[in-house]
Amino acid sequence: MALRRTLRADFDHFSRLAGGVEGASLWRMLLNPRTLPVFLIRLAVSRRWRLFNPLRAILRLFLMWFFRVEVPKNCPIGPGFVLPHPGGIVLGAGKIGANVVIFQNVTIGARAFDPNYDPSNRPHICDNVTIGAGAVILGPITAGAGSTIAANSLVLDDVAPETTAIGVPARTGKAS
Repeated sequence: MALRRTLRADFDHFSRLAGGVEGASLWRMLLNPRTLPVFLIRLAVSRRWRLFNPLRAILRLFLMWFFRVEVPKNCPIGPGFVLPHPGGIVLGAGKIGANVVIFQNVTIGARAFDPNYDPSNRPHICDNVTIGAGAVILGPITAGAGSTIAANSLVLDDVAPETTAIGVPARTGKAS
C-alpha cells in the first residue's frame, strides 16, 4: 500500500475514534501529538526509503527520545494504526495488522534478548486488535482478529479472535 494511502487510513481511523470527520487534510496529522508519532513511524519503516537507512535510523532515535516509542526498522504495520497516548511503547512485534489501537506503556516483543529481530520469536497482532495501557505481550504468540488485551495484562499465550485477555498471566474470555 502506498505511503500516502496508509497515512490516510491511519488518520481516518484516528478521526473516527476521536469522533471527528474523516478525510481531513493530512497536514493536520503533523500538528497533532497523537498522530505525529504514527506519521514518523511510517517514514521510519517505509520500504521505499531503503536508500535512506541513516535517515530512517535518525527517525527511530527521534521517536524513542521525544515520544518514547521504539519501533524496529522492519516491523510491518497495517493501515489504520492508532496510538491514542503515545509514550513508553515498544513495538517489537513480528507483524501488526490493520486498524490496531495501542495505548501507552505497552511492550510487544520477544521473551529473550533478540538483537537480530527474528519475527518468529515475536508476537503477531492481527487486524482490529486493541491493546490497553501497560499491557505486555511476549513471545511467538498471536493476538487474534478483533481481540482486546486489557490494561496491565501479561500475555504469554495465543489470544483467540474476538476474545478479551485479562490478568497476570492473562486468561481469555468472550468479548462482550
